[in-house]
Amino acid sequence: MHMARERALDGAVLDLNLNGRPCFPVCAILPERRIPFMFLTGFPQAAIPIEYRWAHLIAKPFEPTEMKEVLAHMLGLSQDWPLSKHFSSSVRH
Repeated sequence: MHMARERALDGAVLDLNLNGRPCFPVCAILPERRIPFMFLTGFPQAAIPIEYRWAHLIAKPFEPTEMKEVLAHMLGLSQDWPLSKHFSSSVRH
């Protein structure tokens, strides 16, 4: 919660479960600060409150290319931006 309120963030990748607590209080803070976010989780989309279903969701397990594409879209990067130069291929399932 502190990071969502205070830190300079370009975006956030959230799991629905953050140390045993739901991430939805964080989801309420980020849009107020115009910080985009996405979900990376093993939970189904139905577990997300309707007010946050506009956010991208990547289901675990996922493909690294899927993560790169969603991050680029979330951060407003152009389609022809050279992703391979800026994203590590170390993202794993």
